[in-house]
Amino acid sequence: MSNPSQSIIILGAGVFGLSTALHLARRGYKDVLVLDRQPYDQNLYAPDKGCDGASADINKVFRTTYGDRKIYQDLALRCLSIWGSWTRSLQSSDPALLPPGLSPTDEILSESGFMRVGQGKAMSAFHQSCLDGVEADGRRGRVFVLNDEADLQRARAADTLADADDEVEDMHWSDKLSRFNGLMEGDIHGFLDMDAGFTRADKACQWALHLCKQAGVKFILHPVQGCFDGFIESGCVLNQRVLGVSTKDGVEHRADKVIVACGGWTPSIVPATASLLETTGGSVAYVDLPPERTDLWDKFGPDQFCTWSFQSSEGTGMGGFGRLPLLHNTGRLKFGYRAKKYTNYEDHPLTKTRLSVPKTAYSADPITNIPLEALETIKGVIRAVYPELTEIGITGFRMCWYTDSIDNHFVADYVPGTSETLFVASGGSGHGFKFLPLLGEHFLNQLEKRPDEFTPYWKWRSPVPGQGANGLEEGERGPRVLGRVPMATKEDWKFQMIGAGRVIGQDAPGNLA
Repeated sequence: MSNPSQSIIILGAGVFGLSTALHLARRGYKDVLVLDRQPYDQNLYAPDKGCDGASADINKVFRTTYGDRKIYQDLALRCLSIWGSWTRSLQSSDPALLPPGLSPTDEILSESGFMRVGQGKAMSAFHQSCLDGVEADGRRGRVFVLNDEADLQRARAADTLADADDEVEDMHWSDKLSRFNGLMEGDIHGFLDMDAGFTRADKACQWALHLCKQAGVKFILHPVQGCFDGFIESGCVLNQRVLGVSTKDGVEHRADKVIVACGGWTPSIVPATASLLETTGGSVAYVDLPPERTDLWDKFGPDQFCTWSFQSSEGTGMGGFGRLPLLHNTGRLKFGYRAKKYTNYEDHPLTKTRLSVPKTAYSADPITNIPLEALETIKGVIRAVYPELTEIGITGFRMCWYTDSIDNHFVADYVPGTSETLFVASGGSGHGFKFLPLLGEHFLNQLEKRPDEFTPYWKWRSPVPGQGANGLEEGERGPRVLGRVPMATKEDWKFQMIGAGRVIGQDAPGNLA
């Protein structure tokens, strides 16, 4: 149960670590220290300034549809109102009291819509279960279904109302609904959710860091002083106690409990998680709109462009984001591919077991591009749906490393055999960011042994023999190992032209299945 007098160390200042720290402080814990090797108070969670964790990003999907996993749908809806209140609090703040990187003009959540798309006219089982969940919540009026004439007329009516009322933001719902008609030659289904969009990921993390500091949480964010070097342990192998951690500067930090929330680095820090977690890489490509192309800046802004996902099942597929609002002064479009989640196996330095670990642009042996298959799939969608972008081409890339669990549920539990002194908060599986405002509340319930609706799903568990384990059963023998797949080159970023402004494959959207 609750014992706020205990000292707590959290490894990792990403979404899982920040949310846990915030709710520890709100529940009365006075001695909470967060360690991270990234100087986030200086690089501001910017992926182009050395940040390589998944939480450090320009944007993340915010969605409220989860198929038959209603516990996550309910949690997302609870978070929706908090994201809104965070934006209002930030925008009403005194600029002089905000840390560097934050401004009252910032928007943390953009409710510009989220479009789910699938192949074929018939609604897939997963997408139908998402719609069923929306209807069960009484929110059918907040969703527009593709290929439904009544819903298209309803979207047009909403746009007409916005045009006539200056106080109603015009989100161009009918245009967003029709945008994907060129995909798969129109042989698609899907729906547009109005209660969704994207979070401004870097700003959200900065705001959460600010709230944590206001609540009394201590931070050491430094490549040496905040960098984990090892656990301080006592006891035998089967009954260990973790007494704290040491950092690269040789300092020992003692605590009653240590929480590991290190995203893709979690399995390498706690190898015992390897049976239920695997570090996987999602492929990201960017298209940077030229400043002089104001037509494209308008077309791909959040009022005319929605976040989208082409998805055949939970956790796989690809998607994209429009540019950020004009006040952020960036025309970067982002396209992500997770139909194949890549791995990078290396020897663990202590256990000598083989584990998948992140390989980023900032690693000692940096990655220099994304897999060619991922890039070609992204280019295929751009040809089919956004042909105006082909003349620009791909302008940047990123491998974004997540931690997939055996079932896409998170992991929030004590490591067996550590006398309830070592706790893991991980397994984001590519869908954790949206829950930043409330994740820590439920992680803390597990830490304090307070059962809630998430306890059966987030507990320490093992794969069921004979059943799939979200790809973890493949291990290093599988087809997703980076070292065995062709990688793109910078030359591949270009779209091959065939004259008269046409692009090779312009009429073929590529294989997205």
